[in-house]
Formats: sequence, C-alpha cells, structure tokens
Amino acid sequence: MREPDVPKVGFAVISRDSDKSEPALEGAEIVPGWTPEVGTRLKEVIRRVGGLRAASAIVDTKAEQIAKWRDGKARPPFYALQQLAAAAGVSLDWIASGRELAQPVDQEGVSEPHQAPFFPAYEDEELFARVTDAVAKAHQEMGSRLPPIDLGRIVYRRYVEICSATDDPAERIAMVKLVKAQTLAELRAAVAAPGAGKASA
Repeated sequence: MREPDVPKVGFAVISRDSDKSEPALEGAEIVPGWTPEVGTRLKEVIRRVGGLRAASAIVDTKAEQIAKWRDGKARPPFYALQQLAAAAGVSLDWIASGRELAQPVDQEGVSEPHQAPFFPAYEDEELFARVTDAVAKAHQEMGSRLPPIDLGRIVYRRYVEICSATDDPAERIAMVKLVKAQTLAELRAAVAAPGAGKASA
C-alpha cells in the first residue's frame, strides 16, 4: 500500500536530522512558505552575529548557502537555524513568525520579561577576516592541522574578546597581532607539555 503524499508546506518545516539544506521544490524559485518578512528576519539574525562570514563560522556552512536560506532559495536545517538564533539572541519562533514566545508568568500571575541569551551584535567583517587569518597562520606556522569547525570556534571567541575589549577600530586591528602571538604561545606550550605532540589550541 502506497503512503499518501505529504505536501511540503511552509518555510518553517525544517528537517532535524539533515545537515544539508533542502533546495526549493522543482520549478519553484523560492522555497514554499518563505516570505520577504522571513528573509528580513534572517537578514537581521545574520547582521547580529556579525555578517555572513561569522554566520558561516557558527554553523560550519558556506556563506553562499546561508545567503540562499536568507533569500528563500534553500530550506535551512533545523540545527543550523537553532545555532544562529541562539547566537543572535532570538527565538526560532521569532525567525519563523516574527513573534516571541509567550512570556512566563510567575507565581503571583505577573509576566516575567523574556530573557534572550546575551550576544553582542558586532558588525566588522574586516576584523573577523583578520582574526581568522591570524589564527589560521599561527596554526600553519606550528604545523598544527585545525579542522574548519574548530577554527570557527576559536576565531569566534577571539573576535568577541577583541570587540568586548574596545570600541576603537584602530585598537581592534592592533589587537589582531596579539591574537596571533597568544595563539602561537598556546600552541608552543601545548607542544612542550610532557607527553604532548602537536596539538591544536
């Protein structure tokens, strides 16, 4: 007996198991259910996390693919949206509908404000690229092979540290040299540790 066809509905129907985006249906240029409002909210999420490069590092996906999600050309996997939402300090409900989840009510019946996770909204693609370059070169100089997902995590932490330390763009760029020096020092210490070979910081 053949199972009935289940129509694919809405942008918010996202696979939890898949690591790959689902393309738009055949003959369609836009994923069914995608609206300009969803695209605007995804654009805001990308802006909050620091741009396409930062979003790419967070979810370990090419920036071009994330742009397809934003533009309704592909359906993003659930886990990737979950990671971006958390990093941007918004809920998945907000991305899908523009509404936040209902606010919790305390024992006295008073609504408690929704507390989104804190994430500083930095937007400096050039700085992010320079931090990425510094960390990658430090690992390359030490002969340490670093998987892209670990590179993304390290770069993200260093980037946030720099942005939290100062608002001055010139100081931020100067701090990139410190990031490279600090990464090299950490790698050298890891290699020099008893019983350690080459390690990634």
